[in-house]
Amino acid sequence: MGLDKWIKPEEDEKKPKKKGGDTKQTKDKFKPKRKENNHLPKNLIKHILVCSKTNCKYQKILIKKELTNKDKICPKCRSPMKIK
Repeated sequence: MGLDKWIKPEEDEKKPKKKGGDTKQTKDKFKPKRKENNHLPKNLIKHILVCSKTNCKYQKILIKKELTNKDKICPKCRSPMKIK
């Protein structure tokens, strides 16, 4: 194993360094814009469903206008779920 990989060639030392002013412009140019709209639309409602059996303890959150009968049944134990 040689020491060539540890020794830097002289060409790299002679290259001029870049100015710091250029990097600020590129950072501002590619800065992502965030959306801070976390509110639900007026027609949608957040439903929290919990299984009525204490052994099951299954929970799910649905965001819908209306719940269907299929939504109100627990997928694990097939018992009705409570709506919070």
